[in-house]
Amino acid sequence: MPSIEEILGMPTLPSTSAAPAMNRPVSKIEFSFLFFSDVRKDVSDREKYDFMRDITLFGDREGFSAVYIPERHFSEFGSIYANSAIMASHLIPQTKRIRFRTAGVSLPLHHPAEVVEWWAMNDILSGGRVDLGFGSGWNKADFIFAPQNYENRKQICLDQIPVIKKLWRGESVTFSGADGKDYPITVYPRPHQKELNVWLLGTSDDTYIAAGKLGYNIFTMLQGISLDGIAKKVKLYREARSGAGFDADSGIFSLMLHTFVHPDKDWIMSAVEKPFKEYIKSSLGPHLAAGLEKETAGMRDGRSLSGEEKEKIVDYAFQRYFGTAAMFGNVEQTSAIVDKAIQAGVNDIACLVDFGIDYDAVRDSLPYLQQLVKRFR
Repeated sequence: MPSIEEILGMPTLPSTSAAPAMNRPVSKIEFSFLFFSDVRKDVSDREKYDFMRDITLFGDREGFSAVYIPERHFSEFGSIYANSAIMASHLIPQTKRIRFRTAGVSLPLHHPAEVVEWWAMNDILSGGRVDLGFGSGWNKADFIFAPQNYENRKQICLDQIPVIKKLWRGESVTFSGADGKDYPITVYPRPHQKELNVWLLGTSDDTYIAAGKLGYNIFTMLQGISLDGIAKKVKLYREARSGAGFDADSGIFSLMLHTFVHPDKDWIMSAVEKPFKEYIKSSLGPHLAAGLEKETAGMRDGRSLSGEEKEKIVDYAFQRYFGTAAMFGNVEQTSAIVDKAIQAGVNDIACLVDFGIDYDAVRDSLPYLQQLVKRFR
């Protein structure tokens, strides 16, 4: 049976080796918010959207850099974010400075011209506060939108990003029409920003290298590694940028961390344990339903995981996340985590706060998060 880290992308035990020499600490670090996965059944979807609004408005007031919005389909796990462009259009008029960043558009599911149309409108409405992160997608059910793209989805994603950048700049791109003829397309309305900032989403070494070679920013998470191990991934990314002629240090390396800052860590444990375990169960479900059992979910002797095995996965995952892969603790404790991220070369932490904790508890914790962020300004 694969290790627990392979099953759910849990971080491995911290390494005792020093960070590679190339990973000079960045001069500053930005903080953003990420919304991804709320599966609470005791609140309505409207309340979930209202919570996202409240957190986004807090971030806008307190100098957070961006809010990351996902795209997810056909599962309770995160599917209140079926269209990130619509979510952004709801929040843009209520904010003044925070950026709207996707994490990410599942590009093989969409026509590139369609993506540019949606987000050009949002870029105009926001006065140029749109960035786009792209991923290849993974859930087989999602590909009812474009079933022909599933097998080659990673290459399609990489091939379509330059097309989106051309369309964003106002260049004409030729596409085949219903009659088999080619049509040169220029997208309107024209976005506010002349150039599009691009993030590539992923956790594999190939993704870090591709993002670096292409001059994109990177968005990732602690899948299978700890904060001690992320330095090696930053090194791959920075070296790839340098080798392709880009400034090695200018790309943004964004890291998602589950976040809950409060003075009483024992209280954090009691507040977080039950909802976070439910969150882990919900995240495991789509992987199993997507037919990934043989690849990542631990088939043993031709059978799927038993209920008892899944419970062990959840218990182990919670303890590992709580101890090594999340910003759970008081300001001093979480400052140490941020310091470690900086030493690894991370320059943007995306704080994930919608993983099932009581909304009022999250709202009450925001002043402590604000204290943490101010330490690094």
